[in-house]
Amino acid sequence: MKCIPSRRILPIFLTITAFFAAFFTVFAAVLPNTSAAAPTADGFYAGAVALDITPERPVTLSGQFYTRISKGVYTPIMANILALNSVKDGKSTPAILVSMDVVSIHEPFNLEFRKRLQEEFPDVPSENIILCATHTHAGPNLGNDPADLPKDADIMHGNEYAQFVLDKLIPAVRKAWESQVPSRYGYGLGFVNIAYNRRAVYADGSAVMYGKTDRPDFRSIEGMTDTDLNALCIWDKNDKLTAMLLNVACPSQENEHLYYLDADFWGRARNQICAKYGKDVVVLGTCGAAGDQSPHIRYRSAAEERMMKLRGLSRVEELGRRIAVAVDDIYELIASDKKEDPVMKFEYLALDLPQRIITEKEYQTAQAEAARLEAEYKKTGSSKAFGQMNWNRRTVKRYERAKEDPGQTYSTSACVLRLGDIVLCTNQFELYTDFGIQMKARSKAVQTFVIQLASGRPACGTYLPTEFAVKGGGYGAVPASNMVGPEGGRMLVEETLKAVERMFAE
Repeated sequence: MKCIPSRRILPIFLTITAFFAAFFTVFAAVLPNTSAAAPTADGFYAGAVALDITPERPVTLSGQFYTRISKGVYTPIMANILALNSVKDGKSTPAILVSMDVVSIHEPFNLEFRKRLQEEFPDVPSENIILCATHTHAGPNLGNDPADLPKDADIMHGNEYAQFVLDKLIPAVRKAWESQVPSRYGYGLGFVNIAYNRRAVYADGSAVMYGKTDRPDFRSIEGMTDTDLNALCIWDKNDKLTAMLLNVACPSQENEHLYYLDADFWGRARNQICAKYGKDVVVLGTCGAAGDQSPHIRYRSAAEERMMKLRGLSRVEELGRRIAVAVDDIYELIASDKKEDPVMKFEYLALDLPQRIITEKEYQTAQAEAARLEAEYKKTGSSKAFGQMNWNRRTVKRYERAKEDPGQTYSTSACVLRLGDIVLCTNQFELYTDFGIQMKARSKAVQTFVIQLASGRPACGTYLPTEFAVKGGGYGAVPASNMVGPEGGRMLVEETLKAVERMFAE
């Protein structure tokens, strides 16, 4: 039955309704604006979200030539999001950074993410959104399944997992943007010893990734190690720490042969940092230029292992501890110099880098290796042989395409973000550390963060080696490992530095 107020009650009802309508109109005016609209008042704004993207079923794990299917979860797989925005004279400069616990960001995922984001959330230009990978080798495959995966595998397939992530990630990015509040930031430089250069050089001039260093003919480590810990901290106006962006030149791959989902040392570091600074702090781990770096111990192993045993820690726990300790060492200094009105600029660079030229000898070597590995695969069914066979076949195809169309370039992108006196520079490669040092040494910024494995092309995550590495050869410096060679690396450095120069010219 429909209830109709009597004539006597109706005037009282309308009066009360009008009173509460007026009250809530006034009350709402003093509440913070939680709509999706970007802030219009001048100032610096930030919002952050930690998103769990751990798959709900077994998945294939990325990072090795052989196929692995996850048996369980060691630590959650996360996507950590930081939205930044500076408004000056009504003009907004937005930037959103997303750090994901995956091996790399493949182009199909990258393109679908940006397409859907523009359709569902057009507030921020897609070029101003940076996706980057921590390079865990125990993270889900974010694309096509391995070619030798059994057809009856009862798993969440790569493309299925990619859609699972997209369905969660796009609303989370929007949430980070909409949750922005007036904020302050601080930055600082610390030091953390977690990486080793992983290329050993021998008396004959050859180099081997993970080559033995106790051989009589071992002569040197090929390149330097970058021990910088770059830190960017964000606080709201109540001085509550909301986010940290940390940058170290080391891929997160200590547990790289696991059959379990694991965020590696960033998972341990995040846990320790949040335990001390607040469970709601969003920690973005990013990888600096580290194509020739690894957390694996390359020498002094007995001494390292003894100290870990005395602490009662595994290697991956020790790495997380070192990052957390390095943060503790500089946090109070960073917090003592908070800033709130930064010059913020963002530049997206579309680059065409020269592809690495494959010589006739390298072509013949790749052909022979592909044939040898095909025979091994047919004989043994080795998943590793199958992966390496296809790896060499791709080199053969590249050489043949270059014969038909010489002078091909490799299209890629890089981003440069200025925030006050610091600058963040991204690239899609496993960039050898020397290139990152060149950027840092010549940058006009007080502090420079170099972030690799950002965004993605079809070959995102391929190594970009130095001339020294190419001369030494070995995995990471042979054509099968590289779409772009040293010449392209120099061009990437120069174009990045030109953008930094433009940002600090005024």
